[in-house]
Amino acid sequence: MEKLKVGYLSLVKGSWINDKLEKQRQNALKALKELDVELVDCGLLIQSEAEADAVCKKFDAERVDVILAHSITFSLGSVIPGMAVKLRVPVIFWSEPEPPMTGGRIEANSFCAANMNAHALWKMNLKYSLVYGNIETVMPDLKAQLKTISCVKQLKNIRIGSAGGRVPGFYTSNFNELAMREKFGTEVEGITLLELVKLAESIEGKELAEAVAQVKGACKCSVSDGDLNKAGALFAAFVKLTEKYRLDAWTVRCWPEFSDLYGIGVCHVLGCLTESGVPAACEGDVYGAVAMLMVKSLSGSDAFFCDLISFDQNGDTGLFWHCGAAPVSLCKPGCTPELCTHSIIDGGGKKGVAVEFPLKSGPVTVIRIGETRNGDGYRLLSISGEGIDTEQMLHGTPLTVKFNSPAKELVEKLVDSGFEHHYVLCHGDIRKELRQFAKLLDLELIEL
Repeated sequence: MEKLKVGYLSLVKGSWINDKLEKQRQNALKALKELDVELVDCGLLIQSEAEADAVCKKFDAERVDVILAHSITFSLGSVIPGMAVKLRVPVIFWSEPEPPMTGGRIEANSFCAANMNAHALWKMNLKYSLVYGNIETVMPDLKAQLKTISCVKQLKNIRIGSAGGRVPGFYTSNFNELAMREKFGTEVEGITLLELVKLAESIEGKELAEAVAQVKGACKCSVSDGDLNKAGALFAAFVKLTEKYRLDAWTVRCWPEFSDLYGIGVCHVLGCLTESGVPAACEGDVYGAVAMLMVKSLSGSDAFFCDLISFDQNGDTGLFWHCGAAPVSLCKPGCTPELCTHSIIDGGGKKGVAVEFPLKSGPVTVIRIGETRNGDGYRLLSISGEGIDTEQMLHGTPLTVKFNSPAKELVEKLVDSGFEHHYVLCHGDIRKELRQFAKLLDLELIEL
């Protein structure tokens, strides 16, 4: 993936110049070069609009994705608004704590500069955020913010393969293709189930053997060799079509006809795709695939596409589950994933291949992207909680989550607000990143 281009802007006020400021600038550059970004340095301590104009042209030529405006001291209020409106990229204000005060003149006034400039960008409806701290303390917050901006950039270049469209009656899997493309930049490529199945049926020899080995992995296996071979061939077909159509994610009409067309379900193969770096959502849910890409980018964790199937208002927990498409990277330590016949297809126990295991515990974030009721925008749901130790209490892949808010109120909010029944869960707390993501894309944010 192409690295984020960060334009570093070191700002000072001419009458406050001293010998320490250039050293401070160089120390900042040294720390920034440790981040996984492409750094475009302004090259000097910016004091005037003329200097800023030259840097603006440089940033424009380099096509920076974000401006990091480092207020080393107080600075002119016209520099950042002028640059931001020309470049039309987000601005991160970096403000540092005031040096120790010992009775003399103010030395930096860094936060005041950021505060002043933030007002101007707010009035102009331009995107900005703040990080506050010195070089030793600010980097984790800055890294998280840059990761979010990188995620937004990534989505603008994403292509999702929709195999067969959505499943019947699942209006929660509907999507507005042009509105999604305008908001996120994401494209959708329609692919027929016929092309997918015919390609899978042609896979053989060494290619088939390698795909079967990847699908089986370290899992226990209680399905027939025939079903396992079909799963391997299907995985290989997905890989080929991913390359053919230049795809970054998938969504599949996984029922009702898929198992009749091909002889097995697609569940575990979708989990294998997700673990291979190509997230795959069930039941034709395109917004679900977008959410899977998002949480992978923001958390580094493989995504779990799931339903909320029950909740306990006394313990403030909910059970997230799906029928066998979770990536095995999410398996609870000490458990071994098992490849099984599907528990639902044709009444259950007849056709493979689904995977079964309880998910690992730890902090989790659950999200949902969807349209607003009148269809003129998008909203983002964020639920935080703690995945707790879960047993294999039913077929599929379960995880019990202890919510950070009362379960009854949370569920009532989900239903009263008309949220879709598909959710995307990731391990890790990415609430801050989601707030910035919603702000950057003007999404309605609902946090529970």
